[in-house]
Amino acid sequence: MNQQVENKAIQIDTLLNQLHTVAEQQREILFGTVQSDITTTQGHILMLLNQKGPQTNKELAEALQVSRAAITKAMKGLQTSECNCVIPVLDAKDARLIRFTVNHQGAIFAKLHGEQHAATLAVYEKIMQEFSSSEQQVIGRFITALDECLQEE
Repeated sequence: MNQQVENKAIQIDTLLNQLHTVAEQQREILFGTVQSDITTTQGHILMLLNQKGPQTNKELAEALQVSRAAITKAMKGLQTSECNCVIPVLDAKDARLIRFTVNHQGAIFAKLHGEQHAATLAVYEKIMQEFSSSEQQVIGRFITALDECLQEE
């Protein structure tokens, strides 16, 4: 293996390990200023509830691909007197099910979380603009190939 390829492989390895470390500490990687004390998981829950309407813990867990326990923990934080962002509502068809919906405060936090997503995409777009169209195609092929390798694991 030539030195340049080896150096890039080490660079990729370092980046993926850094991403993994960050991902262990939060549900997603977002850029932009955090304007609330809620976690990224809680922010994403609020964003989903705001976009899709009332959801059960099970539905939220499936949508976010996390455990129900993680959703339950996040929802408890969203129902505290300090946060007070969600409202539990009995399901109209099955009273055994509890669905959650956002209140006014929850909608504000959902909007802030959406803005963080937009800021993150803007960072990626700014970086990509530094590359020519052909370089962007190579980057796209690389991302696809790396994603396929990660999916196999």
